[in-house]
Amino acid sequence: MASPVKSADRVLDIFELLASEPDGLTVAEISGRLGIARSSTHGLVQTVSRRGYLRRDHRDGRRVSLGASVVQLGLSVTDRLELRTVARGPLERLVAATHDTVLLAVPDHGDLVYVDKIFSDQRGFRTDPRAGVRSPLHASSLGKALLAAAGDEAVATRLVAVDLEQVTEFTIVDRDALIAELRRTRARGYSTDEQEAVLGVCCVGAPIRDHTAKLIGAISLSTIREFYAPDETGPAVRDAALEISNSMGWSGTANDLYTAPPGSLDDILAVERERSLSAAWT
Repeated sequence: MASPVKSADRVLDIFELLASEPDGLTVAEISGRLGIARSSTHGLVQTVSRRGYLRRDHRDGRRVSLGASVVQLGLSVTDRLELRTVARGPLERLVAATHDTVLLAVPDHGDLVYVDKIFSDQRGFRTDPRAGVRSPLHASSLGKALLAAAGDEAVATRLVAVDLEQVTEFTIVDRDALIAELRRTRARGYSTDEQEAVLGVCCVGAPIRDHTAKLIGAISLSTIREFYAPDETGPAVRDAALEISNSMGWSGTANDLYTAPPGSLDDILAVERERSLSAAWT
């Protein structure tokens, strides 16, 4: 087992101490309570304050308390747990109807974090697109569902600055071809992944919105190539995504699922959140 990192332990000790002190503490008080040298405490406080995890009292600047970044992390975890709970019923029904594998993922700084997975016990095989692979947004039905819902103009601008990774021989790496595929996704209501992330595995996906219309996740249904029937499973995935979105407080319809409010791509890439937090604490 790896040895604990002392500085990481101390940062967590500071967080736990301040969690019980809503009015905050001075560096000297933190140092005394935790038995950490004052110079070390000052350095740790300065470092995590720059990242927004601690804030100084605006009245005298001496006392520090937990900052917005800690709150944001807590809200992020809470949101994911709530989404998983809300989505569970529709996803179980989707698996029961199709006998395929369903995945629920949320966007995180341009990547996907998987928060739930449900297998069917009716197949003699199981597909798990996550196992041993990394799936960029453009190479998965989950990612393409989110990109399609973010709008062509914003996505096209973003694609100018990035190289599209060739994950398999079927991955779409041409920017114009990807934009065209995103348009087809919006037209039919679901995205596809035809062996673009994992050879032999095909998927269909759709995005999920919350009560503010923010893109908060996506679902996908995956199966082996021989059982792939997107015309049948795609609409079912779209309907499940719509049901989950409505349960999260969104009032839109299937026709609105891919309508992109301003900042939709930033929601996926976390650009605006990083910028606002950085500005607040510099």
